[in-house]
Amino acid sequence: MNLAQFSRRLGSLRQVANHIDACLYEPLCLDELAEVAHMSRFHFERVFADYAGETPLARVRRLRLLDARSRIERGFDGSLLDLALECGYASAEAFSRAFRAAHGMPPSRVQRRQVDDMPLRIVRMGEIAIQFIAFRGRMDDSLKPFEELRARAMMAGLPRERRKGWSVHLGGGVERWCDDVELQAALQSEPLGIRLPGLDVTCLPAGDYALLSVDGGYDAPPLSRLAERIGRETGRRVVDAPVLRRFNNAAYLPARQERSFELFVPVRP
Repeated sequence: MNLAQFSRRLGSLRQVANHIDACLYEPLCLDELAEVAHMSRFHFERVFADYAGETPLARVRRLRLLDARSRIERGFDGSLLDLALECGYASAEAFSRAFRAAHGMPPSRVQRRQVDDMPLRIVRMGEIAIQFIAFRGRMDDSLKPFEELRARAMMAGLPRERRKGWSVHLGGGVERWCDDVELQAALQSEPLGIRLPGLDVTCLPAGDYALLSVDGGYDAPPLSRLAERIGRETGRRVVDAPVLRRFNNAAYLPARQERSFELFVPVRP
């Protein structure tokens, strides 16, 4: 399999993951998901499981239970049976057993929580060597430069723990991931240990950054709003320089509610 074919396969699997996100509570079946991936049912289930670490329908069940926990934490006021039926279980008892297996506690033990604002701190970062793919255009859910980056690393046999992913925003807003952007899809050179063919080499710029942790997607607050908050809380000014993202997703195909990243906004006193 060549690079283009490998990248397309990763893109197809991401399409399936996005479809599951969008239709999580619909009666999804393996045939439908295989059609989204443009693969045979047998081939699709094996390829998806090899890549994602779980079968497609196991992903559906896991994400429904994850969403159920999130809804309880936010103050879900329906009955346990209502929640069970929405998640595809025939009884509250069956739902509670599955929930305990997934989260280590029954639904009744989950506590409501207040969603805090994104924590903010100032950090100084030295230069970090990266290998990258340049991209300019409209970013969408296909994440094409990142699929190519991942495909190149996987074809080189590099394990996931050595692939430290970054995005260097050179132009365009960072608040909407699907906007027109100019960026570098990058991996840190040192953990890779090798030079990957087809990638350019540079460094993440050294300097002071306001560091914010963002969960639940790839979108970020507008820079104008961030600049106001950074100035108010730290006395620093945002400067016109590349904004960086460091991706922290543990899974290969994180669902929207599982996505997280750190946003590095360049600042000066």
